[in-house]
Amino acid sequence: MNKSEYFDVRTRVERIAAGNLLENLTAEPSPEAYPIVRYAQVLKELRKLSSGIGNECQQMEFGQLVKRYLEGLAAEIGLPEGHFSVDTSGDPLLVQEGTGQHWIMPTHFESGAYFSAPHADHQLGLQDTQIPRINIGRYVRFGKGSGINAGGNIAIGDGAWLSPSSLLLRQDHNAYGRPSIGARTVSMTHQPGIVLRDYAWVGREAMVGWNSDYLGLSSVVGTRSFVNAWVGDYSIVGDHGRILQYQPFKAFLFGRYDLTVEEMLRISDWGKVDQDWRRAYATESPALLDTGTDLSELGELTEQVTHLRSRALLIRPSSLRLVPLLAQGRLDIATHSGNLTPYALQWASDHKALRVRVRSDLTGTTLPFETAGTFHYNKRVGYDLIVCEHAPEMPAVPLAELERILLQGGVLIADVRALTDAGDAPDNLVGTQDLVLGGGAYKVFQKK
Repeated sequence: MNKSEYFDVRTRVERIAAGNLLENLTAEPSPEAYPIVRYAQVLKELRKLSSGIGNECQQMEFGQLVKRYLEGLAAEIGLPEGHFSVDTSGDPLLVQEGTGQHWIMPTHFESGAYFSAPHADHQLGLQDTQIPRINIGRYVRFGKGSGINAGGNIAIGDGAWLSPSSLLLRQDHNAYGRPSIGARTVSMTHQPGIVLRDYAWVGREAMVGWNSDYLGLSSVVGTRSFVNAWVGDYSIVGDHGRILQYQPFKAFLFGRYDLTVEEMLRISDWGKVDQDWRRAYATESPALLDTGTDLSELGELTEQVTHLRSRALLIRPSSLRLVPLLAQGRLDIATHSGNLTPYALQWASDHKALRVRVRSDLTGTTLPFETAGTFHYNKRVGYDLIVCEHAPEMPAVPLAELERILLQGGVLIADVRALTDAGDAPDNLVGTQDLVLGGGAYKVFQKK
């Protein structure tokens, strides 16, 4: 085989005389012709200005400056309304607890906090609508020296905090295929965006890699941790996303009460919240666990594909009846509401099953991947088992989408009602049997 068969005909490598190096390095493509260049210029300018941020008033003023710069950029290159948004509304809040007090500021940037620009010259072909979105909520804190690589969409919810020197990376210098000097040429804006839900907290000097597309509600990424997969709601994680603790009492509180930021700040006795939650859990969880349902047939089926290192995905569950069975390995739960979240996390905590992740952002038909990626050269990525329940108020998940995130040889178990508008099964998704579970009809598929 000739080595040239591996060459990409679209890629050219040109030698440049050393004497012309600086001239070539400083020559920048026209921002009028390439909107990504103008985007990068604006972020670079903001990063330079952030080094001069001083006191709290200047920190808030810089948040307003970011808002003006981004809105001006959107108007300049004709981006739709809402492509960029920074919510700087609200007043500074003085919180007094006992003999102490502290300030909570509207969305602000401390000294050196920044958005870094992508390598615009790597991706000149991007259309204006392909420029990454940046959307920031209320009372967000960007700690000193914290950084966000804006090579993918960024959505940050209310009250989220990035601690000093923490980093969110939206780039993939892919080491799986390209060696070091080739990895830098990879375009970044094809990477998945990231969502930080309300009150998500990235600890000091923590690094969130490009595979993390979701940091859940009130989740915590521990100090100096490296995380490269999504983080579930109300979970505290350490290095490599290892779950350290769940916080179901917060899921209970925020799920039952529509708390404002001011009201949330008035709560200091979280032990009392936990006591009330545990009483509610003791009363309400037996019905949700539905222990009377015969799961023996499903258990025999899942034993064939689950093991300690397997990953299962439960989509839109209506109860917790399948959680104890599927949590024998690693279990992800994707749902469109947080109604079951505190119960699932409390069960996992009580049974020391610290390999359960829940995310409540399922609003359409695109499903979470085990990581946020889709392919790795050196390992199989995907779910060994997927169970898709029926939610009549939600659109059906296409079978092609279910097949996409299923490992080769993996098993899909879908409520027949959920398959009504799911489309035809892909050729490599083969129906194997019918299953009755709790009075409901299910169809079993296996991926060839």
